[in-house]
Amino acid sequence: MKNCICLLLILISSVGFNCLSQTKSGVKVADFKQPKLVVGIVVDQMRADYIYRYWNKFGNGGFKKILNDGFFYKNTQFNYVPTYTGPGHASIYTGTSPSTHGIIANDWFEKLTGQMTYCTGDLTVQSIGSETKAGKMSPKKLLVTTIGDELKLNTNQQSKVFAISLKDRSSVLPAGHTANGAFWLDGSTGNFISSSHYMKDLPVWLRQFNELKLPAKYLSQGWKTLYPINEYKESLADKNNYERAPNKKDTAIFPYTYHSHIEKNNFEIIKATPFGNSITKDLAITCLKSEQLGKGFVTDMLCVSFSSTDYVGHAYGPRSVETEDVYLRLDKDLEELLNQLDVLVGKDKYVLFLTADHGACDVPAHLIDLKIPGGYMDEEQLTKKIKTFCMTEFGDSLVLSINNQQLFLNEQKLGAMKLNKVSVEHTLANFLLSINGIAEAYPSEVLKYGNFTDGSFKSLIQKGYHHVRSGNVAFSYNPAWMEYQDKGTTHGASYSYDTHVPLLFYGAGIPKGSSVKKVNIVDIAPTISMMLHIPFPNGTTGSPLAEVLEK
Repeated sequence: MKNCICLLLILISSVGFNCLSQTKSGVKVADFKQPKLVVGIVVDQMRADYIYRYWNKFGNGGFKKILNDGFFYKNTQFNYVPTYTGPGHASIYTGTSPSTHGIIANDWFEKLTGQMTYCTGDLTVQSIGSETKAGKMSPKKLLVTTIGDELKLNTNQQSKVFAISLKDRSSVLPAGHTANGAFWLDGSTGNFISSSHYMKDLPVWLRQFNELKLPAKYLSQGWKTLYPINEYKESLADKNNYERAPNKKDTAIFPYTYHSHIEKNNFEIIKATPFGNSITKDLAITCLKSEQLGKGFVTDMLCVSFSSTDYVGHAYGPRSVETEDVYLRLDKDLEELLNQLDVLVGKDKYVLFLTADHGACDVPAHLIDLKIPGGYMDEEQLTKKIKTFCMTEFGDSLVLSINNQQLFLNEQKLGAMKLNKVSVEHTLANFLLSINGIAEAYPSEVLKYGNFTDGSFKSLIQKGYHHVRSGNVAFSYNPAWMEYQDKGTTHGASYSYDTHVPLLFYGAGIPKGSSVKKVNIVDIAPTISMMLHIPFPNGTTGSPLAEVLEK
C-alpha cells in the first residue's frame, strides 16, 4: 500500500502539476482547491490611462482596492481589430480572437443573405420578460465555447453561470451557450429581460427586481457632478465644442434632468448616465443573493459588464467632465459590489478579474484644434469613390457593402464577368491607399495566407479576419481618423488608444503586484481556466498568465 501511494505521488508530479501544499507530516500532496466563485467584470470603453488619470479621486474600496490588493497587468492589449463591444466580450471569455470565434463586429454583412446581421440576433428564439424583439438574442453566432461553458461541462452542469449587462451582446457573449441566465435592459420598459435560449420565464427574483422600478427612481434624481464641478481638473471645461448630449434636446453641460423620459416611460436614456452602472450593480448583487452563488460544492461564475461608460464616452469623449464623473461613480459601485462579495461569498473564496472590451480615441476635432493629426472619413463618400473607380476600371460597381473597414464584392458578378478575384482585390487595395486617411489595405488572399509578425498592425487585422464571414479587402485608417460625427468619439482601430486596456486580478490566491510585460486580452480565459483546473475554451489561442497562478 505504501509503495502504491509513493508511486501515485511520483506520477502526479511527473505530469507537471505545480499545485502542492505542505501537510503537518511534512509530505507534499496535490492541492486542487478552487474558488467558490469567479466574477468577471468588463468596463465598456475603459482606456488604460483612466486608472492613473482619476486615481487621486478614487476611494479606497473600489479600483484602488482591486489594484492594491491584487495583480495589475499594465500593458494589456487587444491583439486584433476591429475593437468593438461584441468581439471584445467574445474574446475575453473565449480566449481567442474573431478569426476563430467568429464575432467579427457588432454587426456585419452576411454574404449568404446579402443583409446585415447582428452579433447576437436570433429570430428563432423568443423574448422572455418583454413583448418587444429586444430579447430575440442568443450566442448561436459564437463559434466556440466560453469559460462558463467549460465550467458547466466540467461539473456536469452543476455550476451556475449568469451574465448581466445593459447591453444584450455584453451579456449573451460572456454567458456563452449553456449559461443558467443572461440578462439585459429593455430600454423601452426599464425591465431586465432574457431570451428563450436560456429560460422559459424570468426567475421570480428578477420579476421582483423589475417591480421596484429602479430606473425611474434613479433618473428622478437627475445627474449632477459627484463633487463640485470646479474640482474636475482632469477634464476639459464642462462647456466645450467636442461633446453632444445623447438626448438631442439637451445641451452637453451639467446638470441633466430626465423628467420627460420618466413621464413617457422611456428608460433608454439611463444607459447614458452613471445610473445605468448602478442598476447593473444592483442586479448583480440581487443575483448573487438570490441564486446563492458561491455557496455550493462547485465553482459558480458571474459575468458583469458595466456599459454606461461606453454610452457616456461616445457622446462626450474621453476628456469630458461627464466621463470623469461616470468613473468616479462607478468606483463607488465597485466598492459596494466588493463589500457584498466579501459578505455573501467570503473574502478568500472568490476570484475577480476586471478589464475592458476596448478603449477610445480622443475626439479628432479636439486634436486638430491642438495641431495634432486626425480626421474624419465620410463613409458615404468613400463608398461612392470606390464604386466609381470599379465602374471605370471593371465596368461595374461590384461593391455589395462597405462596413467595419471591410469591402465586400459581388463575387457572382466577378465570375460572370470573368474577372480574376485576386487581381480585382489587389487593384482595389492599391486604390484604397490613394484615399486620404487610409493607412493600410489588404486583399483577402494576403490575410488568409500571409504570415505576419505577432503584434504588427498587419497581424491585428489578420486576427480580426474570419475566412468565411469577412470581406474581400480589409483596410484601416490613419491614427485618430474615424467614421463619426465631429462631436464625441468612437473606437475600432488598431492603435493603442483602442487596444490598450487595464487588466486586474483580485481575490483568493491572487498575489499582490504588477507587471509591465505585454499580455493579450485572449490570455484571460486560459488563466481563469487554469485556476479552476478545467479545459480551456475550445478555440483558445491565448496563454495562461504565470504571475497570478504561482500560488
